[in-house]
Amino acid sequence: MRKKGFLIPCLFALAVLTGCSNGDTADKYVGEQITSMKEKGSDSFTTLLDEGIAKSNEAFTLQFPEELKEPYQKFLKDSFNAVTFEVSSAKKKSDDTFSVLVTYTPINIQRTTDASNSEFLSTLETTDLTAAVTSILENDAGLLTDTPVHDNEIISTLDVAKKGDKYSITEDSLKKFVEQAIVNYMEPYNQVCDIIDTYDFINAYLNASFKGDVAQFALHTDRTEEEAYAWYEEDVFDPPADLSEAYVDRYKAALKTIMSQCQYTVGIPVKEAGGFSYTVDVTTTPNNSFADAYHEFENGTYYSLDEASAGLVQAMEKYAAAPTFGEETTQNVTINSSSLLSANQENSELYTLATTILMMP
Repeated sequence: MRKKGFLIPCLFALAVLTGCSNGDTADKYVGEQITSMKEKGSDSFTTLLDEGIAKSNEAFTLQFPEELKEPYQKFLKDSFNAVTFEVSSAKKKSDDTFSVLVTYTPINIQRTTDASNSEFLSTLETTDLTAAVTSILENDAGLLTDTPVHDNEIISTLDVAKKGDKYSITEDSLKKFVEQAIVNYMEPYNQVCDIIDTYDFINAYLNASFKGDVAQFALHTDRTEEEAYAWYEEDVFDPPADLSEAYVDRYKAALKTIMSQCQYTVGIPVKEAGGFSYTVDVTTTPNNSFADAYHEFENGTYYSLDEASAGLVQAMEKYAAAPTFGEETTQNVTINSSSLLSANQENSELYTLATTILMMP
């Protein structure tokens, strides 16, 4: 039967790695350090969060806000507090090194918070990443106390070195211990960022498509801004084949101005089952300017190609200067790989959305 020391319910915070032994044994020192982690916090948890942030920043275009670090470290501390640790007697490895076994059941953040977070996200009211994550962490903090969900029991080995009258826990063993105690600790952030990152992508996609504002779209699609701008201009601004060459630049400029005045508001996406799949409401006040310009042009009388070209361009410039709009409407669209690939196909949801935002002749 394994000889056991004492039970320590602990918070996740920063660890003090060295301290005077005062004749204490290595296992007692480990227990004191775990208690210190609970009460004072430690650089070990900062390191843990930094590693999680780095992985999340690779997965999303939006980056972890600096102002979230402090509340997220507190959340990690609260998570660690939901774990009970049992420290066994130290085993001597050499004159100045010891190993101490710590038994515990890690808390699984995803399993603890998943149901509550799904409900929270279904009624999310803000697209401010910092505000949304702060709110979900406050909500989840209560779950850590009331309904924590733990994984199976594991044992971590903490390596302790002694130099003179001081003990210290080795950095690698402490790091592994902290990592194993809190499973899926970035899940609350990742769940929120997934929604708001998708919201940001849809906005960026529409802004690039209609306004030529391509900077954020370039980030989302791993393009340079030059490549994204070329995507914006591709095909969209091709003038009618029979337009006189002298009017081509004016036609393109007028159409760009008309499109830049399109009005739309993207709602907060709702994640569907599976991977990259969402539905979102887009509210728009249809821009009728392009269609109205063509209708006005078609009602005119022209006696040459040059006159017709001038008539079309003048009508477009008129509506670019004084755009016309229809009645506000809301369209629910699906955003996934398939819908994005078929966006330029008639009768697709995104094509219908585009021709609602900018009414076609």
